[in-house]
Amino acid sequence: MVSLTPINAFNVFGVIMYTKWTSHLTDPEDKKRFENKILSSKSVLERLSTILNEQEKELDRIETDSRIYEIPNWDYRQAHNNGYRQCLSILKKLINLDQQENK
Repeated sequence: MVSLTPINAFNVFGVIMYTKWTSHLTDPEDKKRFENKILSSKSVLERLSTILNEQEKELDRIETDSRIYEIPNWDYRQAHNNGYRQCLSILKKLINLDQQENK
């Protein structure tokens, strides 16, 4: 599991970003350029966040439908949904460039 704790974050132009975004880079100049690319993509990441929120709402709707228990092996489906929910959570944390919202 990927850990996205505040310890793994850095501050760029007043925006805290996870170091996971630049962990593949060693040159400080490359890191700086990549950070700027990420920041310039904020509107795309915000749209992705909206899509992920929609996916999570759909998952909530499916999980609260009582017909789910009529499906054989529904517990395996629930385990799958739990993993999917965890993945959505990790992605939402990673693309949230304004980590102040997580406080």
